[in-house]
Amino acid sequence: MNNKDIRDVSGSLTIMRPPVPHLRKGVCHVMFAFELGLSVRLDEAAQRLKQDVERTKFRRNRRAPKYFDYDPPPLRILQHGQQINVGKFFTKPQAELTLFDFGGCSVCYQIDISGPMAHLVELGEVIYDNAFLLEDARERVRQLMEQLGDSISRANLSESVEDFVVYHLELFDGSNSFTQILEEGSREFASLLRAEKDELGDEEVRDCLGTRTSYGVKDCAVIDWNGAIFFGENVEDVRAVLEFCNLEFLEMRFLDEQLDDYLEKAYGVLTTGKKGDADLGKIARLQVDSALLYEAVENALKLLGDQYLARVYSLASLKFHLPEWNSSIRRKLDTLDSIYQKLSDAAAQRRSEALEWVIVTLILIEVAMGFWEKFG
Repeated sequence: MNNKDIRDVSGSLTIMRPPVPHLRKGVCHVMFAFELGLSVRLDEAAQRLKQDVERTKFRRNRRAPKYFDYDPPPLRILQHGQQINVGKFFTKPQAELTLFDFGGCSVCYQIDISGPMAHLVELGEVIYDNAFLLEDARERVRQLMEQLGDSISRANLSESVEDFVVYHLELFDGSNSFTQILEEGSREFASLLRAEKDELGDEEVRDCLGTRTSYGVKDCAVIDWNGAIFFGENVEDVRAVLEFCNLEFLEMRFLDEQLDDYLEKAYGVLTTGKKGDADLGKIARLQVDSALLYEAVENALKLLGDQYLARVYSLASLKFHLPEWNSSIRRKLDTLDSIYQKLSDAAAQRRSEALEWVIVTLILIEVAMGFWEKFG
């Protein structure tokens, strides 16, 4: 179906776009990312939970090397509950929680969707900053933390949270291809991803829908900072990658804020007149904690073997500005290391000076004893 050019009574040209076909079948995945603590002992956590728990492996929809997977595999926990009303739709009566060893947890709700595009745009508006869904997710995480107990190291539920929405649009009325549907309904899909009721401008539409990739002729993934749209079947592996990206974004934000606090404490120690080995040990602990969390998050997902999912991850990383967050964190880790080295050098100098005074004192004592023996 092509756009039609018509002229109004004034003679100006108006482009009439065909309406987006009704969605017959789709699922909306609403995800919330939380930070629970320094780390989680997953084997111990699985033993405590026992029911409705599995170690997550990627559902492989394409050929990929065996080493492509999580490392270590996180825990997938299914929690039952009540349906939640979201606009003209309802969530399914359960939620999936994915728990990672670096202390991150993602809560995912699923909403069966269908109908005209206007209903989906309305759903996007309702989901954006939905306080009820967020509080339900936070309460589920609190209950999980109570069950896990001391299997979480330094348990502390952070106030920071990141949400992300994946719209899996599987089947539309008519025979139009997904590419054609996306082009004809570009403004509606951009409004859906940006959770905007008003029609967006051309630049915003291009920016919103410009980040896309596909594996075959019958699928397409469009990725933005607030959500993503997937056309076709077999969305699970793409959704898992985007879920991890959202959680990684939260962890990078959390670590960046934590490093700001650590640097302030370290600078305070550096500028005080009295510095001891206890202060040096404190800075070393801060340094190690930050480095361990950073490395754990960076190494949790192995994507080198699946080029398509690597592209999905790369595009999502750019939308989340993860390279910039990584650069900022590395600079702050280097600064913390520099402060540690300065404190370490100062401590070594103090020990050297103390040793010199001990040697001088022993020499004086020996001289004094010699005089005593001779003249005493």
